[in-house]
Amino acid sequence: MSLIHNEQTKLTATALNNVAVAFVIAGFVGPMVAVGYGSDAMPRDAIAIVVSIIWLFVGFILHSIAKLILRDLKP
Repeated sequence: MSLIHNEQTKLTATALNNVAVAFVIAGFVGPMVAVGYGSDAMPRDAIAIVVSIIWLFVGFILHSIAKLILRDLKP
């Protein structure tokens, strides 16, 4: 039973980590690349920068939760 539990726990943690990566890419890396290339699609005001940092922070929080889920693995 612990083998099944461990695999389900790893699958859950992986799914949550993938969501975290998507948050970081879509909300932080993408806009920062747009700013770096001088795109007019990304506003350069303080609100846009704060929103990008919030997306980065949410991605970090989700990744941390995924790591906490892995603590539930059984020997």
